[in-house]
Amino acid sequence: MSDLDDQESQRTRIRQARQVLAGDAIRPSPDPWVLGSDVVPLSSLQRNYLVTLVILLLLGVLLAWIIGLAVASIVLFVLALGLIAAWLVF
Repeated sequence: MSDLDDQESQRTRIRQARQVLAGDAIRPSPDPWVLGSDVVPLSSLQRNYLVTLVILLLLGVLLAWIIGLAVASIVLFVLALGLIAAWLVF
């Protein structure tokens, strides 16, 4: 009987080890890139940064339309720097 119990416990341990190695006991973390809801997961800093970039874009387009590209190029250059710096914020 002892050998039978030892073999059964060994089989159970081997089965558990296989499940762990196969990843059956591990639950994957939720993917941050999949948006399951309508809410965009942005922090307040990121949201304010995006709002600032949108304001710069609108201001640049408005200045280009009213005054010309000479004045709007300054605002658009700052917008370009902001877009490059967005790699650090996001």
